[in-house]
Amino acid sequence: MLQKILCGYTTPISKFKSNPNAALAEAQGDAIAVSSNNQIQFYAVPASLFEEMTAFCEFAQRGTIELESIPAKFTAAGLDMDKVSADMAHKVKQGGKGEFEEWK
Repeated sequence: MLQKILCGYTTPISKFKSNPNAALAEAQGDAIAVSSNNQIQFYAVPASLFEEMTAFCEFAQRGTIELESIPAKFTAAGLDMDKVSADMAHKVKQGGKGEFEEWK
């Protein structure tokens, strides 16, 4: 049976079990396909790569928090965002009902 390997490094599970840290270090930050009986059983990734993958997935699900990249019909060019956020916070503290107004 053919099996696609999704990374550049493979190791048998026996070698991986004997010293997983050495196997990850040898891959120099890349993922490792761990095999048993010539079949890929799982992929091992270092913590830094896992964190990057998690951040990418969160980015893909939520988009970004940067105002310039939010898909909308307005831009923040020329706005003092500190003043806008302070004004919004003041309105919320005053019991504003969440009505929207045009920023100028």
